[in-house]
Amino acid sequence: MLANQTVVKTGSKKYAQWALSLWLSISIYCFIQSILRHRLNNYLIFENTFFNLIGEKSLYNAYPTIHDDANHYGPIFGLFIAPVAMLPRWLGFMLWNIFNCVLLFWSIKSIKLPNKNLVYFIALPCLASSMLSQQFNPATAAFIIFTYTLRDKHNGFWSAFLIALGTMIKLYGIVGLAFFFFIKDKKSFITYLIMWFLILFFLPMLVSSPTYIVQSYKEWSMSLAIKNATNIGSLTNDISIMGFVRNLVARPISNTPFLIVGCLMFALSYLNFSKYKDDRFQLLILASVLIFPVLFSSGSEDCTYIVAIAGVGIWYLLSDKGVWRTILLAAVILVSFDFPLMVFPDYTTQHPFAIKMISLPYFLVWLKILAATFKLRSAPEVQLAADQQKTVLL
Repeated sequence: MLANQTVVKTGSKKYAQWALSLWLSISIYCFIQSILRHRLNNYLIFENTFFNLIGEKSLYNAYPTIHDDANHYGPIFGLFIAPVAMLPRWLGFMLWNIFNCVLLFWSIKSIKLPNKNLVYFIALPCLASSMLSQQFNPATAAFIIFTYTLRDKHNGFWSAFLIALGTMIKLYGIVGLAFFFFIKDKKSFITYLIMWFLILFFLPMLVSSPTYIVQSYKEWSMSLAIKNATNIGSLTNDISIMGFVRNLVARPISNTPFLIVGCLMFALSYLNFSKYKDDRFQLLILASVLIFPVLFSSGSEDCTYIVAIAGVGIWYLLSDKGVWRTILLAAVILVSFDFPLMVFPDYTTQHPFAIKMISLPYFLVWLKILAATFKLRSAPEVQLAADQQKTVLL
């Protein structure tokens, strides 16, 4: 028996090493492609936030001579990107991609879930899309996952840090509060959370000034409001379940009714009070948390789904074997390749509904996750362990 477990662990480690090599290869390949095709726009936006921060220039103005579009991340991001922004551009860009790639890989590795190597391969199409776009989204997903896996580490010290950092960079990090009910030392966690929000608010002032940072937060709020308004009706943004419905009914419906319904649906899982200590229940909540902000954000792009697909992978490993499980996973992977825009760019431009459909399989998976949290009512208590190598049935 011990020999079999050793073989399984050795095989699992080799798969993980092979998966990491594949992820790094994709990251380097996308870096080379971006350099050859001069597609560095997102990285140039990120890099410029650091120089604007230390120069006390507006973080949210357009700088058409440097890059297209504008920055939409919080002031702390200027410091976050500083280590690579100060390097030669080609080196900083390469390390930025590698950092995002490795951080997400490491976070998935930290999840106590059997057969989790499969998640690395499920995520491949979204990883490639994100790497080609030089996105921060892999780090966003990693922050959310680490918020869960580190929730009781040093009484929630690092989990609170990641919630504060993720929120003050891109707002998505706020969903990490969904794990509050699973934290053992809640008082310490709240203390750390307040402490980190204050530290991260004041930290950029060390390289700028208090007046500038306060004004930057005001500008950030305005830029997000403007960005949300322009996202609705956009071809490459609002690839969410909200955008799907808006295109389906051909009406510019406000985000508010979607968010109210979505939050209520998300909260229903928490009515299953008796399962709060069940590892499977907590992992299903993690999967739900990863998918929710992408489905209900007008800023979601195809490359944003690297956040959601990690949740799909967790759901898949926790689900019963069955035809619908396979069909849904296949649908998620298929739409993640973004075939409509690649194969039929003209048609997709004229019919945005084709690309908005990316959100539909993810939404169906999210509904399955919500339903699964209630199935646990009659399920026997079976705790997952990091070294278990068996399928967990709901």
